[in-house]
Amino acid sequence: MGSKKTTLGGRYRLLGSAAHGPSGTVWRAKDELLDRFVTVRQLSGCPFDAAHSDRVRAKVIRDARVAIRLRHPNAIVLHDVFELDGTPYVVTEHLAARTLSEVLEQNGSLPPGRVAALGARLASALAAAHADGILHRDISPDNVLITDDGSVKLTGFGLSTGDSPAYLAPETTRGAVPGFPADVFSLGATLYAAIEGQPPSGAVPPRTHGPVIDAVLGLLHPAPAARPTMAQAEQLLTGLATFRPVARAVAPRAHVRVVVAGTVLVLVIGAVALSRSAKSA
Repeated sequence: MGSKKTTLGGRYRLLGSAAHGPSGTVWRAKDELLDRFVTVRQLSGCPFDAAHSDRVRAKVIRDARVAIRLRHPNAIVLHDVFELDGTPYVVTEHLAARTLSEVLEQNGSLPPGRVAALGARLASALAAAHADGILHRDISPDNVLITDDGSVKLTGFGLSTGDSPAYLAPETTRGAVPGFPADVFSLGATLYAAIEGQPPSGAVPPRTHGPVIDAVLGLLHPAPAARPTMAQAEQLLTGLATFRPVARAVAPRAHVRVVVAGTVLVLVIGAVALSRSAKSA
């Protein structure tokens, strides 16, 4: 895109340089009509070619227009979708945040408890989307945004371009039309990568142990019908995010109480004995 062309769709003035990611080229922009900052994304692989491209482009625009109606605190707000010279553009709210991919690149992995809390919020947004008949189709660390204060938002609704094969459900990679269970698998794969530092591989078992990774593995069941619904996943992950193991912490305290009580009992018995001895003397 030439430097002279700084406004898209007659209203979105591009600001600064573009960022290039697996799902497309992204700009920070100013919506001149509504006087607000937004994010404008030009989808990757565009402009498309041949008849296949027309179907893909039409599907992307149709899905994005459906996703516009979703409103959830953990889902990025999608404002607008339009075409320019045969290329789809999507406009969303602007959020100063890093992607989960960037966080993992810096940290390697995240503690299971934090991943459970992260997953619960993502599952909440996805459960609301599923209840409204909206599929995401491209859940991956690149589409999870995390702000400095810990807020989490899922982006990329309705914008699947097949750029995250490591996070796709097995039935999708085999060519089946994805359904809600495919989103469950992709969420599980994203959370697995957050815990293990890499996406799941059937040949490599996880290094992490515990209830969180066990729950994540349940989301990754190869059979779509055996996976929990997104609402069930939200409930499970919420419980794990608030769960605190107490057995090991309580045991020493209980032991101390028993020891203290025994000591007091010995002292009392000793005092009674001394009192009786004094009276007999």
